[in-house]
Amino acid sequence: MLAAAVLFECRRAPEVTTRTVTLHAPQSCVTAQTPLDAQAYVAFDALGDFDPPSSPSTGLLLGTLGAQLAEIEPDAQVLVAEATEADREWQGVGTVAAIGNVDLLVTPSLASCPLTTPAVTGSRSGAALAPFGESFVLLVGGASKEAPPTYFADMNTGAVQPADPDLLMPRRTGAAVTAFGSGALVAGGVDSQTGSVLAEAEVFDPAIGGFDQQNPIMLSQPRANAGGAVLVTGETVLVGGVGPDGTSVLASMEIVDPVTRTVRTENVAQLAVARSSPTVLLLASGEILVAGGFDGSGNPVGTLEWFSADVSSEILESQLVAGQAQAAVALEGGGALVVIAPGTDSGIQNVWRVDADRALESATPIAGTLTQPVLFGAAQGAPLLWTGDRWLRWQPWQGAFGDADVLDATPARVGETVASPDPGLAFWLDATDLALTALRFDTQGEYSSLPGPLLVADDANTTPDRLPGPGVITFDPSTGVTLAAGASVFVTDRTYADVAIDVDQPTGEPVVLVLRDQTGLELEVGGETCPGALLESTLRHPSTLHVQRTGTAVAWNLAGKPPVQCATRLAEGARVSIGLRGPANATEAIATNLQIARL
Repeated sequence: MLAAAVLFECRRAPEVTTRTVTLHAPQSCVTAQTPLDAQAYVAFDALGDFDPPSSPSTGLLLGTLGAQLAEIEPDAQVLVAEATEADREWQGVGTVAAIGNVDLLVTPSLASCPLTTPAVTGSRSGAALAPFGESFVLLVGGASKEAPPTYFADMNTGAVQPADPDLLMPRRTGAAVTAFGSGALVAGGVDSQTGSVLAEAEVFDPAIGGFDQQNPIMLSQPRANAGGAVLVTGETVLVGGVGPDGTSVLASMEIVDPVTRTVRTENVAQLAVARSSPTVLLLASGEILVAGGFDGSGNPVGTLEWFSADVSSEILESQLVAGQAQAAVALEGGGALVVIAPGTDSGIQNVWRVDADRALESATPIAGTLTQPVLFGAAQGAPLLWTGDRWLRWQPWQGAFGDADVLDATPARVGETVASPDPGLAFWLDATDLALTALRFDTQGEYSSLPGPLLVADDANTTPDRLPGPGVITFDPSTGVTLAAGASVFVTDRTYADVAIDVDQPTGEPVVLVLRDQTGLELEVGGETCPGALLESTLRHPSTLHVQRTGTAVAWNLAGKPPVQCATRLAEGARVSIGLRGPANATEAIATNLQIARL
């Protein structure tokens, strides 16, 4: 544990608050053979809804415990640390609460690091692992000789503690676990002693460090091996699974409300294909995508199903190839990425990009072994993939996976119990020694600063919403990004409150600027919801589009002209992602020099 004092000073008032920043390094990664060198230099970046100062980093040698760091912004939301030694780097991301000290877990960059000693979590199979709250992960259930205790890990400190009080029904496998308000919901499963399918759901409350011992929530029916996701409303949807007899596969879905703790099935759609163990994804559009799983005969399901944001209706179903295993992850540009382990049919297409318009696109296949695909996070629009024997990372502008420079001296042992607590962190229960293990592969997040204008020298910090290619989406440093009608490119990772945006239209071909909130609601400046900017820019001469969002108000103007207000449904506190899109009725749009400033 390493500590340093830090000043949080508000320049608008004379009060000065001093807090302590504590860096936590897992003991397993700080050994006598590989100590965390006291001479290593650690740099801190404080991030929030403000543009960073000209010299954003402040730091010190790790050996200077108790040293005072330079002042950081009082409204900082996140603290990022990067420590450099002679032969390795350490990284960490920690939340900054409104009051109190700051804890920050650092682990070796691109190297897995156990947070627990072997077998602390106990031998178990059929457990579930899920993130919840701002920084917690819950390990729950599983079959073992003894009732396996529930553990929760604090990803700000690396501390792993048993839940107290624990589940009323701890001997369960195949439970669905999701975030639930500020806590977590553990729904259904199978009683590993009696084999009966459970209809109860219990709520973990981080404020007490254990489960609420009030009466459990009763589901609409017994359900095990269901999929689960949190809707844009904050409610949990439970999808499919195995029914009361332990063998029949369900097509039903139900919604659990974290405010009222009630369950409803009214106005909830049914699956077209019943399945157990599906992957359920909340897409950037707000829609729900159901992928994979197994039918009643234990065969993989290849059907993808899209549902409305409130899952009251099915929008579309499409057929993918089915392999022995499948992994899927939502992409922030829109749509999803699907990787399929081929099994005995090695000739199947094993990587698919589901674009933002729900079309299926075959990406560059993965060569070599692919037996146990697991996808983690999507920082920089680039999920990390465990193939079963090596790490790869998605390259969104190439439409292919490339090597990931993971520094593990020994191969990872990623089992079936996995989670991704933030977009740049992979977390799993080690399949051999049962240690909860973390791998930090990125530190980008919603408050990250941008290094400068985008889409000028390269395509960094942006991601397309479909596979790029000629006539669809291309980038050329000499011109910028070219977008076909309806095709989009989004700034990765970052979300914004009040913001000012400028983008050049170098050839006069107009571009639509998209503000998308976290429910999937979009405001298109230059599109259907605010068309004036597009009409003004049809003069076909070079121009710069300026857009400013302040609270619920959004205004635009072309350089040298007065601002015009957009009619908008954006809520006062809604955070937005920023993208560029080709107009629906144009052949293409060309844009460059995208500049974004937090206000």
